[in-house]
Amino acid sequence: MPGFIVTLDGKRLVAVSTEGLNVLTVRVHGDVIGPEFAFVDVSGGHYGDEQYNKHLIWVNEREIDPGDEVEVAFRKETLTSEPGKTIEELYPGHEAEVGRWQSVEEVFKDLAKTPKVREQFAFQVVSPSGEVIKSRTEANDHGFGFSVLWDWTHPDIARVSLTSSSLAAVENRQGGTKHARIRLKLDQSVKLRVGA
Repeated sequence: MPGFIVTLDGKRLVAVSTEGLNVLTVRVHGDVIGPEFAFVDVSGGHYGDEQYNKHLIWVNEREIDPGDEVEVAFRKETLTSEPGKTIEELYPGHEAEVGRWQSVEEVFKDLAKTPKVREQFAFQVVSPSGEVIKSRTEANDHGFGFSVLWDWTHPDIARVSLTSSSLAAVENRQGGTKHARIRLKLDQSVKLRVGA
């Protein structure tokens, strides 16, 4: 079965087959206010079937530093290197604290007041053809997201996107800046390097 092999600076983080899944995603994300620079997540599952719904996480908020390179290879034959975990398995016995409920507007106001830790992110994406795409966030952008998404509707293709958005755009559900959009075919890979 096809799947993703994810490496960080040339060292394998995980390999995940699409067998038994209808969605598989690798995501790199970060924002200008968090103390951590950015994170890598790998998750997926089988959704839309009440008897067989499952959500699994293979890599959960693995921190990356400026200059680190994440590579996602979409392989025709992939064996899963380790079992995914449910949220309950990752956080056993954890119960959410219940406090005063904040409205969406209050949440965004609080985020806007939080001082920036960094001014921007710079990106370098290497496409399957070897083309290098360089970009950076805009002055008012709050965060970015890079994703490699596979789903059962297009089993031989993974969709790659890199976007960034301001808080206002997220709050108003508007699209942000599209830095890259790539289609990844079987036995191709894409690389992302993020700098400050």
